Amino acid sequence: MITFKAIIIPGNRRKDGTYPVNIRVTFKGKTRRLPTTLSVTQGDLTRTLKIKNATILNKTDALIAQMRDSVKDISPFDLEGQDVDWVVRHIKDSLSQEEFRLDFFEWSDRYILTKSESTRRAYTCALNSFARFLGERRIDINAISRGILLDWMDEVDNLPKMHYNRQTGAVEASKAEKIPRGASTRHLVKLEHLFNAAKDKYNDEDAGRILIPRSPFSKIAKIYPVSNGQGNLGQDLMQRIISWQTDSRVMRTALDVFIVSFGLMGANMADLYYAKPFREEWIYNRRKTSSRRQDRAEMRVRIPGQLRPYLERLQGKGGWWLNELHTFASNKDFATQRVNRCLKRWCEENDVEPFTFYAARHTWASLARKQGIDKSTIDDCLGHKGSFQVADIYAEKAWDLMQEANAKVLDLFTW
Repeated sequence: MITFKAIIIPGNRRKDGTYPVNIRVTFKGKTRRLPTTLSVTQGDLTRTLKIKNATILNKTDALIAQMRDSVKDISPFDLEGQDVDWVVRHIKDSLSQEEFRLDFFEWSDRYILTKSESTRRAYTCALNSFARFLGERRIDINAISRGILLDWMDEVDNLPKMHYNRQTGAVEASKAEKIPRGASTRHLVKLEHLFNAAKDKYNDEDAGRILIPRSPFSKIAKIYPVSNGQGNLGQDLMQRIISWQTDSRVMRTALDVFIVSFGLMGANMADLYYAKPFREEWIYNRRKTSSRRQDRAEMRVRIPGQLRPYLERLQGKGGWWLNELHTFASNKDFATQRVNRCLKRWCEENDVEPFTFYAARHTWASLARKQGIDKSTIDDCLGHKGSFQVADIYAEKAWDLMQEANAKVLDLFTW
């Protein structure tokens, strides 16, 4: 006899506090669990983790009824000699023939809970944009078509650029600026990742179980906008920044942070802001990628002599390694914003196309490439994954090659 029961696994609690609902299949004293798309909160359960929410119970009863229907026509003769795994495969095959439904937004909201806070914000921004276009935060994953995506992208690319109005305290559309053409691609790749993650979870090609058959994202050309704020400044402009003198403490701090980022192989603001004290070598884990890499995105940068005057000014007097940076801003995000405002003002005063803090990283990579440094070394210097090879599991990073690459770039300038 085959029996079914909706169960909650005590150790399966997600980060958002919900539990996934499983259906337990029992046959010949052996059990297997079938996952479902249902989830419950603590309030939907008794103290012993039994479902008490009537709506959820109705849904699990409907699922169990479908499973019973899928096995009711199996004769006792056919069941003879089979095990519970055979029964589960039969149920999956039968259910896969029925119409599959999965709300794309509901799935995405669950999936991004496994990501870091900054990554969740990027995904949420893309999802909110898509929801505004649809007029509701609901769409079946198999209803997402190439036409819908193209119409959405066209709308995003023609939206005005938004800004915060200090007087009204509201976010308003700017009359003078528009979002760069192709900006929708950044949102598109986020939705594509969520879509493909759902395909990985629910499709089983080996078993011929394809619940999400289409790939509407793959046939859309992606246009990656290159803004002035993230471009390569070139050697001459970088030299002007390095040589610039100013009596403004705020401007001096902003330029020093920009130069230090460049001289430490494009270090991110978060890593600089939260850096711990060190002397000859800076060893840290890139905050942006450490949580999703096996090596925890470890970085080692030997402090070059050319940067010491800038670092000494930033260290100032205090307990932080870059105390002046903490005096400059109360958190890393505000620090980035304030540096960018200073850089914009510097560009206006010097009749230069505006750029942002990220340009330090981009410029270092571009100059390194021009110096003949191979791409894999540049990837290591920037903390990128690069093209993964099996040998990467066993081989350590060539730290000396990275330091030599940085020295080649810094030797291009007069300090």
